[in-house]
Amino acid sequence: MPSSPRTRLTTEGAAAYVHTRSMNVRSFAELLVPLAWAVLIGGWALAIVAFFVIGTETCAEVEVPLAGILQVCQDTTAQAVILLTVIGFVSTVGSLFLWGLRHLLTVLSEIEEHTQSPR
Repeated sequence: MPSSPRTRLTTEGAAAYVHTRSMNVRSFAELLVPLAWAVLIGGWALAIVAFFVIGTETCAEVEVPLAGILQVCQDTTAQAVILLTVIGFVSTVGSLFLWGLRHLLTVLSEIEEHTQSPR
């Protein structure tokens, strides 16, 4: 098999063709950092947008036979605050999970590097 700049041959029969640009544990762990930031910032941005969209006061005029025309208003600010808290909390927990996964993968990779027997 000819060797190109992007590939190299190994002496083991099972792994005769190995890409040098393959993704390892460390490169995957590094991809989790921007993903965690995107989850955190995007989640809180979505929570704030939901707060302003849902947290409004809507009013309507209702005609009551004995009282006449009444203006009835419904305030949804309480639901908006709860939604803001829930979405923000979930995005924070999700980003912390991704940062924890990155740390776990990095530690496992270092353990693997330091415990490999010389061949």
